[in-house]
Amino acid sequence: MQKKLIALAIAGLVSAPAFAQSNVTIYGVADAYVGFGKHGENDLRGVNSGALSGSRLGFRGTEDLGNGLKAVFVLEQGINIDEGSGSGYQRQAFVGLGGSFGTVALGRQYAPGYFFQYDGLGGAAVGPQSILSNYAGLTITPNTPARWNNSVTYTGTFSGLTARAIYSAQGVEVDENPSDDDAYGFGLDYSNGPLKVSGVYQVAKYDFAAAPNDEKQKEWGLGASYNFGVVALSASYQSGDNVQGVKDRDADLWTVGLAVPVGAAGSIHLAYAEVEFDRPAGASDTEVKSYTLAYTHALSKRTTAYVAFNRTDNDNAETAGLVGYGHKAGSTFGGENSDLLGVGIRHTF
Repeated sequence: MQKKLIALAIAGLVSAPAFAQSNVTIYGVADAYVGFGKHGENDLRGVNSGALSGSRLGFRGTEDLGNGLKAVFVLEQGINIDEGSGSGYQRQAFVGLGGSFGTVALGRQYAPGYFFQYDGLGGAAVGPQSILSNYAGLTITPNTPARWNNSVTYTGTFSGLTARAIYSAQGVEVDENPSDDDAYGFGLDYSNGPLKVSGVYQVAKYDFAAAPNDEKQKEWGLGASYNFGVVALSASYQSGDNVQGVKDRDADLWTVGLAVPVGAAGSIHLAYAEVEFDRPAGASDTEVKSYTLAYTHALSKRTTAYVAFNRTDNDNAETAGLVGYGHKAGSTFGGENSDLLGVGIRHTF
């Protein structure tokens, strides 16, 4: 037994220099809330995961390669706190090289549109920008559609200006037209003290029944925020062509938000967003409006308690909202409002 302990100690000493040059961090978010809501014939009662931030467990690391060059990696898995489920590293999984030039990485990564968050709630799932951009099928969203597989990205920050670019093959294909579903995007963020301004452009390729292999979902967005101290204001506008997999269905989404500090640890958040759908010829145009009022209270640097209410108003056949829509047989589909009240806690580590 003593020899085994000595051998293990020697092995640890020998391997120590290799680990000394690298840095690996385990991080994560645990976010859960008790929700009460209604949408059509569906009622929500119970614990759910991730109103402020998606719950996750991740590993990120760097290794100094010398001459200003470093290797980087991230493996990040989403977790549903309410039931303990989660599969694979579906949030992010990439490896790359970084230096004074920026970072180039390969894998499943965020498109520039993921960082386009301007509703005063930082891309929270309960926020109207998140709800409506995801519902509209936009890839400029702080949601899963902004995570692209088989992608190459570039990120660089210079004097307050951050440039992002992505190219995604979406799937690994061997056929006559492997680029049929490719996607790409570009984004610029400028930050200077309390001011932040962003612009983003993204293109995804889809096959539409009406015109196979001949249409693209094109999107762009402009946003800005300014923190005055007593209040932080934000606003954005984004537009998408051929959204939700429907040729000639276009969407225009605008968002405004504010955050007001309360005491040393609290904040009141108010956000509003509206998406207007320009439907194909022969179909009526529709719109959806969403409002969120929330209060967050920092219990420590890493733990936040919150209460949030969202109301989403649907026009005609639309079914947006945080509560899944349900209707009785024979009743009109869609066009009903969605309400959700959530009380929860978020811990980061």
